[in-house]
Amino acid sequence: MNLNQKISQLRNDNNWSQEELAEKLNVSRQSVSKWESGQAKPDLDKIIALSNIFDVSTDYLLKDNNEKESNSSTKKHHFNFSLSQFNPDIWTIAVAIYIICGFAFNNWDSSLIVFPIALILDSLN
Repeated sequence: MNLNQKISQLRNDNNWSQEELAEKLNVSRQSVSKWESGQAKPDLDKIIALSNIFDVSTDYLLKDNNEKESNSSTKKHHFNFSLSQFNPDIWTIAVAIYIICGFAFNNWDSSLIVFPIALILDSLN
């Protein structure tokens, strides 16, 4: 759903006519009609006023639902790093690899722990 559809739906959900919404925003009924038909888009100050009147976020008004679906379908290809998803065995193995690499290469950079964890996660998937 895009901005014009959301404005129309929210107005109808509140049982307001285009004229009533226009009065609340200090615009003409024709402006509301153009917004709802997609012929024009409201100015930023009117979008903020719409979000206050309808008690929704400006993000909700401005972001298309199709965009959210598109973003969620691409998220599955991104690595979501959460420390709580690792059980103690994974941490033990990762720390062991870190210690072995630390002694072997004489490099104790703490960012090196990321590589063993990534390897372990990759092997689990």
